[in-house]
Amino acid sequence: MPSGISSSVLRFSPKEPMTKEIHLDRPTILAATLLAVLTFSTFAPVLSCKFINVDDIAYVTGNNHVLEGLSLRNAWWALTSLEAANWHPVTWLSHMLDVSLFGLNPSGHHGTSLLIHTFNVLLLFFWLRSVTGAVWKSTIVAAFFAVHPLALDSVAFIAERKNILSTFFFLLTLWAYAWYVRKPGVPRYLLVALVFSLGLMSKPMLVTVPFLLLLLDYWPLHRIEFARSSTAGDQTTANKSSVIFLRLLLEKLPLLALSAVSSILTLKAQVLDSEVKVVPLLSRIANAELSYGIYLKQMIWPSRLAIFYPYRDLTLSSGPVLVSLFVVCLITGLVIWQIRKRPYLAVGWFWYLGTLIPVIGLVHVGDISHADRYTYVPLLGIFIAIIWIAGELQTPHLRYGLIATAAIALIALAVTTTKDIAYWHDGISISEHSIAVTGPNCLMERTLGETLYTQGRADDALVHLARSVSLQPTDVGLFDIGTIKLQQNKPQEAVFYFQQALQYPGEARVLGQIHNNLAVLYMQQGLLADAEKHFQESVALDPDSPRHRVAYGWLLAKELKYDQAVSQFEEALRIAPDAMAYFYLGSALEQEHKLDQAADAYRKTLALAPTAREAQARLDAIAALRR
Repeated sequence: MPSGISSSVLRFSPKEPMTKEIHLDRPTILAATLLAVLTFSTFAPVLSCKFINVDDIAYVTGNNHVLEGLSLRNAWWALTSLEAANWHPVTWLSHMLDVSLFGLNPSGHHGTSLLIHTFNVLLLFFWLRSVTGAVWKSTIVAAFFAVHPLALDSVAFIAERKNILSTFFFLLTLWAYAWYVRKPGVPRYLLVALVFSLGLMSKPMLVTVPFLLLLLDYWPLHRIEFARSSTAGDQTTANKSSVIFLRLLLEKLPLLALSAVSSILTLKAQVLDSEVKVVPLLSRIANAELSYGIYLKQMIWPSRLAIFYPYRDLTLSSGPVLVSLFVVCLITGLVIWQIRKRPYLAVGWFWYLGTLIPVIGLVHVGDISHADRYTYVPLLGIFIAIIWIAGELQTPHLRYGLIATAAIALIALAVTTTKDIAYWHDGISISEHSIAVTGPNCLMERTLGETLYTQGRADDALVHLARSVSLQPTDVGLFDIGTIKLQQNKPQEAVFYFQQALQYPGEARVLGQIHNNLAVLYMQQGLLADAEKHFQESVALDPDSPRHRVAYGWLLAKELKYDQAVSQFEEALRIAPDAMAYFYLGSALEQEHKLDQAADAYRKTLALAPTAREAQARLDAIAALRR
């Protein structure tokens, strides 16, 4: 190109990373103290909330492994289980630890979640303080994160421990990465990989973090920067730029490999658990586009929030979808336009877009359209972008006005969050609130019915369960109605609803329980062949249920198939020790004239249930035969 003609070519060039060790000076200590007090005072009412009938049963109150607390056997189960449509062993271990410490006192479980959220707020503050050097900007970002009502879904929902726990390790990953950037080396990189792995093992939503680290290399770490070359023919500069970017990309490959493994395990778990739904691609894209806009709207005006938003059937041409798409494209264009002058805008915005990708609905899981808890990490990018752009307004009047606005906004958000905690008090309050917000809602009607039933209000429960299956027939809803009919001593009606439930296959564990109930009902009616078929199905669908195996073993013993009965009882006891299983095992062994083994089984029965008179009587009878 002729000399004198200039051109502009974007390139990468190295720069000294802007990351420093934290010095605990007075402003930093004061800010951290204020953040801790603000967080705890806002969420303190959550300590009086109870478990709820949404996912708390699957994660804590109805999970036998978790209810046993921490043990080597349960730790191995946590590492190998794909239960609850996820592979997240660290989350399982945290719930087990809570049970070991607090039993089923919900205050203890909520207290752990609140403590982790407080740690997350402080980690965010100290990390931002470290990589930017800005104390009060970092404080305000952390304060918005601390009290925003959208965080309530993650903090007050015990089953969402995975969300706040994965964020804890996510923020530790950012810390470790900043430490690595200061002095790159294998040991420091291994620490990054370790804490990132723990985050993925808490919740796989973090799979896009390696790309976020690449963004952070640009700002605020300044490992690379966009700069304009002096001439268009500067091939050397272009080559250096490519090498720098390629090196930073290759640096993330081990972390991307960890993300890939986590993604594969998660998809496998969701397919096995029948959580992945067949929804047209265009509908999923439309839902994703609208969700991006909804989250921004909820961030600005967090009213009418709910625990569950039913899936909406959308088209790409619908008005709300087009408006959301326009907003997203407009903001994207603006931040790219400002990428050199205000890099934090692009980083914050693409932080938001990127970290939402795993949960934006492109792979449709369950019957949910979007969820407040999905914003826990993504909105951090928006908070950073907003506070940093506001910080550029240097005129005194504007500065004081912005400080006053931020203070008022924080107070309003904190008050709203504290008020909304009342909706999370129990299963009834959260279900009724969700129905009031979203309108007809299959899941929450069912949850409300289940909660009412546990409180002894069977007739009220049937009203909501019937409403749930009228909106959307499901195996769980029909199973619940059948269970109540069974408890009301209406076996024929119970059989009808259980058979209907089998027409809507869903979670294997629920289907296993349905088959087990049908088997028991048929056995009571003397239809042993039909009962055996359903027992076989129940054991095949839920092989880790000792109760199913004990019931099946009892039937086999009734049919004089003692060797098969012994096999079922022994397998049930391998899963979990149980007095009744030991007693039935002893009875079957006794029928096979294996008296020594039978006596041993009866002794184990008495060890677990010292008042079991029949076991003592059988043990005495065996002893008498030997005299």
